[in-house]
Amino acid sequence: MIPYKNSLLDALSAAAPGFMGGRLASFNFTHGDLLCVAGDAVEHVYFPTSGLISLVVDLSGGERIEAAMIGRDGMLGAGFAFGGNVSVSTGFGQIGGSGWRMAAGDLVALARGNASVWSLLFRHEQYVLAQAQQTAACNATHPIRERMCSWLLRAHDLAPETDLYLTQEFLADILGVQRASVSLIAGTLQDAGIIQYRRGRVSILDKQALAQNACECYRALRGHRQRLFHNDTMIPAV
Repeated sequence: MIPYKNSLLDALSAAAPGFMGGRLASFNFTHGDLLCVAGDAVEHVYFPTSGLISLVVDLSGGERIEAAMIGRDGMLGAGFAFGGNVSVSTGFGQIGGSGWRMAAGDLVALARGNASVWSLLFRHEQYVLAQAQQTAACNATHPIRERMCSWLLRAHDLAPETDLYLTQEFLADILGVQRASVSLIAGTLQDAGIIQYRRGRVSILDKQALAQNACECYRALRGHRQRLFHNDTMIPAV
């Protein structure tokens, strides 16, 4: 079996041997690239192997508030396998990377009649929903500093091999806060030796200290994922 370097895709391939041949195409994306738009028909699904994809809610004022993030552990568009034909949110490249693309119709064929595949995709969508629910609760109750630390930890878990290339404007938009708040918090974390933030590049210097400053949502989401996939050795907790 070919290792695809995306844990969900590897698990799907193991559950349906021989299916992936000829149905996957490599793709690259950069920051800001739109992969799906809320209300548009779904044509392709995506499995990133590096970088990060954000699922966001578009507001009438132009703001984009993140509901979930997808990295090398998951995919964009799994809901199409369950009868969805339009995207309910917008997905775009948060941190540039690469991965695999499949026609949405092939995903339906993959899931049809294969209980293992159907279960993997369903549990993945449960986890995406858990992210959206946790994010809503987090945005409503937790201080900005704790939310930002949790977000940085989650992003680093999914893209551990690189620094995070994030402008303060982008991070403020994703968190739904003012840029001045992000600048102040980034400065205090840098002064404490927890991160280094220069020219839009975030380096995490002390992950343990960052976790101590994060809200409960980081640990809660790790717990959700572990419970959903605890029997799947192909899908490690990240």
